[in-house]
Amino acid sequence: MRGVAEGGPAVARTRAAVRGRDQELTALRTALAPDGGRLIVLTGPAGIGRTALLDRVARLLAADGARVLPLRLGTGPDGGGDPYALAALVRAVRERFEQLQESGLSEALSAVAQLRDARGRERGGWTPAVVAALDGLFETVGRRERVALLVDDAHAVAEPAPVLSAARRAGCLVVATCEEGAERGPGLAELLTDADRVMTIGPLADDVALSLVRRAAGARLDESVVTALRTALGPLLGNPGTVLGTLDALRRSGRLVTFEGRLCLSDPAEPVALPADHPLLRRASALGGTAVRLLGAVALLDGLDLDALPPLADILEADPVDCGRGLDLLIEAGVLTAGPDGRISCRCPALAATAAGRFRARRGTALHAALAERLLAGHRRSGGVDPVVLADHVARGGATVRLDDDTVRLLLTMGAAAEQEEPERATLWYSAALRRLPPTGPEHARTLCRLLLLVVRTGRYELLREPLTRYAEHGCAEESVDEIRLAAILLALHSGVPPAERAVRELLDAPFPGRGPTAFSEWWFDRRLAPDPRRHPATDGDTLAGAGAGAGAGAGAGVDTQAGAEPRGWAEVTAEAGALAGDGAETPAGGKASVGGGAGAGDRAGAGARNGTASGDGTRGGAGRSDLLSAALCGDVAACERVWRSSGGAAPSPELDRLRQAALVADMADVARLVIGADYRVPETGVLGAYHRVVRGYADADWTRAMSAVRELELSPAEDTLARHAARLLAVDMCAARGEFGQAARWLTAATRAPRLAVLRTWARVGLAARKGDDGQAVRVALLAGPRLRRAGLRTGLSILLSRALRIAVLGDDHEGAAELLAEIELLPHEHHVDAQESLLLARGLVHRDPECAREATDLIRERGDLPALMESCLAVARFAPDPRPWLREAHALATRCGAAALLERVREVTRERGVPAPRARGRRDALAVTEQRIIELIGEGLTNRQIALRLRLSEKTVENYLTRLFARTGCRSRVELAAASLTGRLARTPT
Repeated sequence: MRGVAEGGPAVARTRAAVRGRDQELTALRTALAPDGGRLIVLTGPAGIGRTALLDRVARLLAADGARVLPLRLGTGPDGGGDPYALAALVRAVRERFEQLQESGLSEALSAVAQLRDARGRERGGWTPAVVAALDGLFETVGRRERVALLVDDAHAVAEPAPVLSAARRAGCLVVATCEEGAERGPGLAELLTDADRVMTIGPLADDVALSLVRRAAGARLDESVVTALRTALGPLLGNPGTVLGTLDALRRSGRLVTFEGRLCLSDPAEPVALPADHPLLRRASALGGTAVRLLGAVALLDGLDLDALPPLADILEADPVDCGRGLDLLIEAGVLTAGPDGRISCRCPALAATAAGRFRARRGTALHAALAERLLAGHRRSGGVDPVVLADHVARGGATVRLDDDTVRLLLTMGAAAEQEEPERATLWYSAALRRLPPTGPEHARTLCRLLLLVVRTGRYELLREPLTRYAEHGCAEESVDEIRLAAILLALHSGVPPAERAVRELLDAPFPGRGPTAFSEWWFDRRLAPDPRRHPATDGDTLAGAGAGAGAGAGAGVDTQAGAEPRGWAEVTAEAGALAGDGAETPAGGKASVGGGAGAGDRAGAGARNGTASGDGTRGGAGRSDLLSAALCGDVAACERVWRSSGGAAPSPELDRLRQAALVADMADVARLVIGADYRVPETGVLGAYHRVVRGYADADWTRAMSAVRELELSPAEDTLARHAARLLAVDMCAARGEFGQAARWLTAATRAPRLAVLRTWARVGLAARKGDDGQAVRVALLAGPRLRRAGLRTGLSILLSRALRIAVLGDDHEGAAELLAEIELLPHEHHVDAQESLLLARGLVHRDPECAREATDLIRERGDLPALMESCLAVARFAPDPRPWLREAHALATRCGAAALLERVREVTRERGVPAPRARGRRDALAVTEQRIIELIGEGLTNRQIALRLRLSEKTVENYLTRLFARTGCRSRVELAAASLTGRLARTPT
């Protein structure tokens, strides 16, 4: 499910550019109010919106009855031959000659023109004749009405003050703009000194700047684009020219693609760069070649310590004094910044990305390596080099840096000292030392263990690529195979990309002892990575098969088994669960289920994650953590509890229940956090980071964030993984709840039918059927799938699936179906499962119409933080509660927060049925309701009123009534105008 490149015209200047300038406009009105001549100068950096603000002032003055004479400098054919702006003035008056219509104007204008010609020929200075001619011209122009002279880019001419001062002497209002940071010659200094008031235009507030971005996008913008712009531009986000120019550069480069109705970044991990012609880059170029090379070096190095300036000057073949002066000029120009510690950095990441991109022939690693070599040479000669700076450049310089034994020992010693306070640096230093240690030696094994621990703490999984490549080339010690395999699993989990080396692929293909024949590669990638496995010379078959041998100890089979029952074979479970995952298996017509032999049903990551050494000491030992991780991701509830108890954990406990919930939706980041503890950092990027945002956004009812993360996963270069398929199933539920049934069906089709996700897939199918209005089909699917899943041992999340179906049965008055589902829920073990106890309480409360029992269950759901389940539960309880209003209010609030139009309609149905006032969303009165917003969005997609009614399950008349109210409220006169107003940001935003 990939996007297509989005083309479009360049971002145009629009009136929206003055949004957020109320304070400046108020100050200008006050400054221009007094009678007589006034000279106001507006200053601000390039792109800040000076011209747009000046245009707004022109409209305000014209509305007040003033004659507006605009003067744009630096744009005419005169170039540098018009130092006093006389030519520009003559052109401006001639263009408005008919509107001015003053007697004597022709003669006054001719006098200035003649003097202009004379000045051009003689290149002389300012003369009294010029002053008199200008005074005569402006007195003639302003004889009957007040005249406003609006001068844009006054810095573009050498001497702007004489013309502007003459206009003020004649009683004109003069407003001029000039660029902040422009070269300040005597003429510009005179203007600023002579002005009655100088106003600085500051950056826009972030929300205003981002509203401009949404308006300029011309389509519904995915929130990931907004987040990427905010991160990349940093302090430049409030500059309208910069943010709109960067958006346009993304569009022109093909980085913006349309995917599932949103404008998204094609590769979210790639940096966002400033346009090549950005004023800051032009300013750097104007400072000369040394400054340009310094800027590129700072960008490639991700910052520069002043200790590294002398060797950097040597690399750049420049004089150190010139380099120091160049850095000062770049800082003065606002291109670079200096931190409190003296470290030099680029103004923002987007600037660094563009500057670094100009020097691709010399990558950052090569520059670090060159600096490291020179710093090492100086350190060996005389010392005095900051060891932290030295170690940083050595670590970032890659394999080309030549290290002796003393330097390797220095890196190991500094890494050990920095583990607690600076784990990021320690990770880099250990990684650099590891590449110089013999791969079969004991020091390599110890360092690899420390590196794995730090990678888990810092999230720097990309640092594991090099040890894996070296393993493929040179092998490793027998005692290091487990750690190498763990490194391969961690990297594959977080990157979503299979390793390139065959030997590493074979590690991921090897079966996990105690978990049947399925390998990690089958579980995560749904396929084997090396179809024709061969022994690698670095390891023998016994060593490879024994990798992670402790993982299966005490964990049992990869599925749940009843006490005293014979464990079912993995192949048997896979066959039955594969049938459950198929969309045709649960059809009410009794169609025969096709048995799928989908590989990758069981989790094997935990066995590979036997990080007894790499995860450090804790209350749960390394082998226990590994067993627990494996059991949780396999859905082995009984094994989870056994390992949890044996390692000292309490059962039941909130942590154990959160572990099962994370395992249900395959949220490996949360599972790892719960198992490993504080040592594990949930990554912000990569496959697991994005998928974790999907899960949290869904549970928190922040579906805009969740769907954005789903699209990020789809557009990333990673392969289809278990996390991507699970994200698609959550997307099914969100789209169905919003009434986007076509998109929901596409997401369901794209999701794998792997048995590992059979429960989650059935849960999504049940929800989709109910949202489409077929409650009976939803209940039948659950009743057919529940027993099969239970018999197959796939019990993790089964109570949540059955509980959802029971809520749907209650809403649809299917008492028989609700009773059958209650019976199924009662067959599940409950004594140690908080989630199952919650489901049982809710089921009994709904079936027996017991409000107190239902209230206790919803309190448990609320405590668990599953807001979508809480929304559905409140709606079901409202069917029979003595006072349905608080239940309906909560359901309505959550549905509004999610943007769930289909569920809002169910709320309205129950409201009408119970005969109580309709709940209303809290917030601004003029904010668009969710249904109104959906109607506008569907109009933008080209749907007719009838099609919209079918999509939202409304009557056509209801859609017409909504439109009538929208026309009255917004001032729009047609459906097309309404859709256009929404796209341009003129309507109040609501959840998307």
